[in-house]
Amino acid sequence: MVTEKNVNAIRSVMDQLAQDLGTQSVMLTDRAGMTLVEVGSAPNLPMVIVLPLLSTGFSTTGEVARQLREEDATSVYIHEGVNVDLYCFDVMQRFLLVLVFNKKWASSKIGSVWINAKRAIRELRDAFDK
Repeated sequence: MVTEKNVNAIRSVMDQLAQDLGTQSVMLTDRAGMTLVEVGSAPNLPMVIVLPLLSTGFSTTGEVARQLREEDATSVYIHEGVNVDLYCFDVMQRFLLVLVFNKKWASSKIGSVWINAKRAIRELRDAFDK
């Protein structure tokens, strides 16, 4: 859970991720797609609609992980568009980490996104354990 005790650590991890990658927005959502913490913003995008859709897709990937008996699996969704790139990572099968790139401001490279997101997910797990 995101609490008063861990929200600063969570925000710090997300801030660093945003700086390292040049994202427009980094969001941590619950499994229903409700934003819990956001760094940056994506006001020109319908994230209120997109986040629950991502959440629905991750319900399926969570079940796939359970069926494969993979308790610590990482699932990722990638949208590469003309104007926007979006990456969504499963965090502990309880949260989603969503990275939004406005291609007019910064381009995303899947390798650097993957490496930095995996680091951030490890750090988020630590923050949740505190």
